Amino acid sequence: MQTEVYTAELDRNVHDVIRDFADLRRRGELENVHYLFVTDKIKKLHFGIELDSLLVFDFTKTLRENIKESPETFKPVVAQDREKIEDVVHKFREYDLNSMPIVNKHGVLLGRITSDDIYDIINDQATDQMYHLAGVNDDAEEEEDILKAGKSRAIWLSLNLVTAIAASLVIGLFAETLQSLVALAILMPIVASMGGNAGTQSLTVVVRQLALGNIAKQDAYRTIRKEVLISVANGLFFAVIMGVIASFWFDRGMLGVVIALSMIINLLIAGFFGSVIPLVLKKLKVDPAIGSTVILTTLTDVVGFFSFLGLATIILL
Repeated sequence: MQTEVYTAELDRNVHDVIRDFADLRRRGELENVHYLFVTDKIKKLHFGIELDSLLVFDFTKTLRENIKESPETFKPVVAQDREKIEDVVHKFREYDLNSMPIVNKHGVLLGRITSDDIYDIINDQATDQMYHLAGVNDDAEEEEDILKAGKSRAIWLSLNLVTAIAASLVIGLFAETLQSLVALAILMPIVASMGGNAGTQSLTVVVRQLALGNIAKQDAYRTIRKEVLISVANGLFFAVIMGVIASFWFDRGMLGVVIALSMIINLLIAGFFGSVIPLVLKKLKVDPAIGSTVILTTLTDVVGFFSFLGLATIILL
């Protein structure tokens, strides 16, 4: 927060206010000014006037006299000094502000936050999200210590190893099926990969929308429904393509049916959990970006392998 603000009391003459502002600018005491904050005698904030609006006021009248014709127009968007910075960022985005006055619980003006400072915070948040989705600690990555950065990554890789073993155990349940039809081993990674990528798309979209504050509680169902429908549509499209390819590739029509059904199931699951996981983590007050990818990858791998090999066991053997 910057404590240097351009203020004037309600009963000041507009001409005097502009003259004082010009003097402050010439002395270099004010920079990056977009608003005049209008207060009373005890510094309680009442209005915020953009400078271009100030220039069309009647210079012979007071600020109060000019404002009284449309007071709601000049009601400022404010933040309290104890407010979370995430909420302040959301207000800047929602109202497309250049600066925002900061007041205490009594409405007394304390200072302002400008958009350039907020953009720095937005960039930091975006960096955090990107690192968290990849299972990387941004603080550790900024260190020159290779061991510290390596340790941070190893924690997530260890968890990923556990989930990979879980997926392998599912494959082990169908060892006899794989031995009897080698084509399944060739096609199996395609199902898991498509599910993982589709889920990551949904996950990334939802995490970003949560960070921007674009998803309210009542929007959760709509968000899940949208992501599931998109994933199912893509699942149907690519299931047909891959089903035809597999049928001609291995000269076995029912193998194409198996992989097509499996891809539809896995992309459906991917879209559902890709949107649900970050929403649930947000509800639990956990950063949605942290751990979402590992959980999602495990689900899509397990469901992909189980559906593909399970269907193959039922249909082909």
